[in-house]
Amino acid sequence: MSTSVPSDGLPVSRDELARRVIEPDDFMPDTEAFVDVRIERSQGKASYSFIGPGVSQNADQKINLTVPHGFNVGAASMPSGVVNNPHLHYTAEVFVCTRGSFRMDIGRNAEQSIDLGVGDVFAAPTWVFRGFTNTGPDDSWVFVALGGDDTGGIIWSPDVLREAADTGLHLAPDNSIIDAAAGQDASEAVAPINDDALQGIDSYTDDELAAHLVKADDRAWTDRGLLSAVLDGHASHVASVLGHGMSEDRRHQAPIMTAQGFSIDWLRVDPGCSTGLHRLAESQVLLLAEGDWQISMNRGDDQLDAKPATGSVVSVPPSAWRNFSNVGSTPAIAAVICGTDSPNRIEWDADIVASARAAGWVRDAARKIAPLHLLPGGRA
Repeated sequence: MSTSVPSDGLPVSRDELARRVIEPDDFMPDTEAFVDVRIERSQGKASYSFIGPGVSQNADQKINLTVPHGFNVGAASMPSGVVNNPHLHYTAEVFVCTRGSFRMDIGRNAEQSIDLGVGDVFAAPTWVFRGFTNTGPDDSWVFVALGGDDTGGIIWSPDVLREAADTGLHLAPDNSIIDAAAGQDASEAVAPINDDALQGIDSYTDDELAAHLVKADDRAWTDRGLLSAVLDGHASHVASVLGHGMSEDRRHQAPIMTAQGFSIDWLRVDPGCSTGLHRLAESQVLLLAEGDWQISMNRGDDQLDAKPATGSVVSVPPSAWRNFSNVGSTPAIAAVICGTDSPNRIEWDADIVASARAAGWVRDAARKIAPLHLLPGGRA
C-alpha cells in the first residue's frame, strides 16, 4: 500500500481519495483485539483501527489506513452492559461518543466515574487506569483518538491479566496475545505488575477529571471560527474542544488545553453552505457525526468529490486543498482532528481572501479574524 501524500498542493488522486474515505460499510470489527475479550463481562466488545494500529494486541488486526498521521483513530462498540477493563495509556486517549452512553471509570477499582453521552468528549489523562461500560440500552459506539503514531501500548490492571489467564489468554513480551487454550506456549508470558510498582501512577481529583470532559450541551459555538464564515454561502460554526485547533476567532479557546499532540474541534455547517476552499500543513481527520456531507479535495479542474455516509471517517492529507459542504437540509456536524498542538494555520484560497476583504474582514498577524478598518494591512 502506498503511503505517499501530496505536498505543495499536488492533487489527490481518485484512488487516494477513495481509500481515505472510510465508510461504516468499510469498518472491520476486531473481537480479538485485547487480552480481556474472553472475560465474561467483556464478551461481545469489538474494536476498530481506522487510522494506525492504535493499541491493539492482535497480531492479525486489520487497519483501514496505515499512513502515519501523528495520531491514531479507532473505535469501540459494545453491547449493553459489556465492560472494557481497566488499563493505562502513555499517550493521549480521547473519547468521542457517537451512539448510546458509557460510564468511564477511572482508577484500578473504578474509584471515580464520568458519564458520557452522544456528542460528549472525554480526554482521559495519561498514566491513570481507565475502563468503560456500555450503559445504553443497545450497542453503543465511541470513537477514540490516540496520541502519536507509536502509542507505546498499554498496561493492564494486574487483576485483569490474572482473570484473562484463567480464560487461556496471556500477553507476550512484544504485547501480542498468547492463546494457551489453543496450545500456544505461555512460558514467557508477561507477569502482572505488583502493587508496589503501581504506586507511581497518577491520580486526579473529581474536579480535575471533570475539566477533561466537554458535554454536547456545553459546546461554545462561534460563527467567526473560519474566515470564510463572513461570506454568503459559507455559514459555519466552530466549537473548540481540545488544543488550539483551527478556530480563527481570537477570543475562542478550547476548554481542554492539555497538550495531546493533536486538536479536536466540532464543525457545524449550515444547509447549502460550505467551508470554502482551504488547506492545512498537518494531517486532518473528520468524524462525520450528523447530516449530509460532501468532501471535496483539490481545486479547479482537479476537484474530486465524495459524499460519505453519516458516521464515516475521512482523512485529508497534509497540504491538500479541501472544501467541506453540507448538501442536506439539516445542519451537518463533524468532529475535526488536526495533527498539531500548535494553532492550525489555515491557508485560504485567494478568492475567499479577496471576498472577505471586500466584505471588510481580514486576518491579523496571529491569523485571527479582524475588521479591515482597524488593520489596513491585514494579512491574506
